[in-house]
Amino acid sequence: MTIAALPDHNNLTDPLWLKLFHGYRHVITPLRHNGWTTDVDLDGRIRANLGDGTELVIAGAHELPVDPSEVNGWTVVRQGIENPDVHTALYDSTPDGAQSHHGTSLIPMFARIDELDVPKSTKRLIASATHTAPYGANHNQSAGIETPGTAVARFFEWSRRMVAEEGYRHVWQRPEPEGYPLALFERVGHITTVRVTRSDD
Repeated sequence: MTIAALPDHNNLTDPLWLKLFHGYRHVITPLRHNGWTTDVDLDGRIRANLGDGTELVIAGAHELPVDPSEVNGWTVVRQGIENPDVHTALYDSTPDGAQSHHGTSLIPMFARIDELDVPKSTKRLIASATHTAPYGANHNQSAGIETPGTAVARFFEWSRRMVAEEGYRHVWQRPEPEGYPLALFERVGHITTVRVTRSDD
């Protein structure tokens, strides 16, 4: 598995930085799977170094709130690291943005990021889920072959939906350093496994 290294700075033990970094891992982790070192500022902006002298800056309508549930859309800007005045707005799903109909969904945002001609991982991954009923019937679901960032973002979207919309309880998740995302959910004897695997596995 290839995932970009953690940022290297003095905030790694700062309680606010830790809260932001873990709170927004559903955005940060997919960016890291694309091979980009990704950080979050204490002022609430996610920054992914694209390796070509530019970075993606992801926020909301303003800075990101400490509580991710308060986000009402995403903005994505590509800008120069040394010269931030050179920038391009790529995506805006905040209430007044051109992509407002997507709201906080990660998949359309990562689809736009996928279009960038920048150095990124060439691996292809698959997000999938297996639903097992108490009486033994299985149902499988797959999103098809995608870029690492989009597949991992889909994993987080599906996992959120399992809990927030379908009433499942999050039982277990594989620790990040141990492999691609994998999580187990349970609801009244129904077990769902959501995972990311390599397309050639």
